[in-house]
Amino acid sequence: MPTPLSEIIATERLALRPLTDSSTFDRSVTWVHNSDLNDPTPFVSEGQLLLTTGRQFVDTADPTAEPVAEPAAEADFVGYVARLVSAGVAAIGFGTEVITHGVPAGLVAACATAGLPLFEVPYRIPFIAISRLVADNEAEQARAGFDRALAAQNDIARAAVGKGRLSSAAISAAEHLDCRVWIFDADGELVNEPHRDSHTRRSLDAAPDIRRSVTDLLGRARRARVADDAADEHRVVQTLGSTGRLCGAIAWARDTEFGALDRSVMTVLAALAEVSLEQTENLRVGHRAILEQLFQLLKDGRVDSVRRAVRVAGIELPADRFAVAALDLSETSASVRDVLERRAARSDSRIFAVADGRHLLVLIDAKQLAAERRFFAASDLTVGLSAEVGWPELTVAITQAVRSLEASPPATVTEFASLVGESFFGLLASSSVADIAHARLASVIESAEGIGLLRFAQVWLRHNGQWDPAARELGIHRHGLKSRMQRLSELTNLSLDTFQGRAELWAMLAAIDLGETGS
Repeated sequence: MPTPLSEIIATERLALRPLTDSSTFDRSVTWVHNSDLNDPTPFVSEGQLLLTTGRQFVDTADPTAEPVAEPAAEADFVGYVARLVSAGVAAIGFGTEVITHGVPAGLVAACATAGLPLFEVPYRIPFIAISRLVADNEAEQARAGFDRALAAQNDIARAAVGKGRLSSAAISAAEHLDCRVWIFDADGELVNEPHRDSHTRRSLDAAPDIRRSVTDLLGRARRARVADDAADEHRVVQTLGSTGRLCGAIAWARDTEFGALDRSVMTVLAALAEVSLEQTENLRVGHRAILEQLFQLLKDGRVDSVRRAVRVAGIELPADRFAVAALDLSETSASVRDVLERRAARSDSRIFAVADGRHLLVLIDAKQLAAERRFFAASDLTVGLSAEVGWPELTVAITQAVRSLEASPPATVTEFASLVGESFFGLLASSSVADIAHARLASVIESAEGIGLLRFAQVWLRHNGQWDPAARELGIHRHGLKSRMQRLSELTNLSLDTFQGRAELWAMLAAIDLGETGS
């Protein structure tokens, strides 16, 4: 780590005497090298302090000779200094009374002209003392840096298990590194409140280019860490999770570049964020079966009890008015289901996503309905959407959503209101018809045999009551289908040999969702 040249000069025990303007000493030294070569540039690097006794400027080659008053007349001080400046040498320390009496005036003039700091090292001060000062300072800075990094890591870990958890850990990291931190979930949505440091008034929101980088990296579905520097800011974006199963990303930004110790602190927060997000994902998947059971309680009208229960999982049920969206579970990819469930689990969301038989149902608060419509449309999802209802009409809304889904073209959101306006079929999902259908078929729906017979009837009626094509689709003999329809006729007290009986059964099947009565 660099040592300020001014600190070296100010060290009293070294008794160093500046020979050029003090303004030139405002720089840092990375290391110390001593050489009496006329061209030491092959052996020095940028930022180094060069110590010399000036042997290259005199004629004598006898190391035991007395110091000379002046160097050789042909000494090229200007060329010597120019070579050092081009190599990036930070300063020259000239040891006097070894080869020359004092510092050659030509060297002082050349350094002053070139703006290269020059100072005198007294005879009694060995060059090793200056080298040791810089080495000790570097070691001290390294120790201090390690101590700061360790303290930062400890603070971040403590914050992560405290009340604020991941958000508090991110704030702690931002304060220690004097930067801004954003943590994103697998959908690229922000999951923490970005920390505003004391030196910037920049927006707390993630800059558009940071969001683009996060979206791009998450879209690749691979572990990655990239530097995404802007003209006035250094940025690092890193994905979290394993390749093919990313759980999020983390982004950092500040005015100065991140060093090795900074990156060690960043790694700690990234690891904690990854563990936290993966745990959230595992809990979300693990809660599915519980939410499905709670949904049955919702249908029974136990809204307050379910509301309290799902809050434990960080989910808020819709308020008094909501709509139900239905998706075909068999045609909905796992990633889409994951996205919908994550959207439901966000703190500012009033959405409830749950599997119900053959459908994935999403209960959407009325205030969020417009946003979710846009999301469905932008994602090219095939969705059936009910009218807005209250909790007492939940079952009706489910039926409306399912009927709308069945009538929906691919990659289209079909609303129940439009279905009613376009077709009498939509009216069959109205509350009165659905209630009557449930009541009439209650004894049939109670048994697995009855549900199976109703499913056979759906296929048979879809084929206009024709036995052969319906039997072929069902994979049974037509006589077997006939015997099943005879059994259903007895259970429902409907004459399925007549148009009226078939029409009544068709209307009742259209008004209810068999998916909600069994799987």
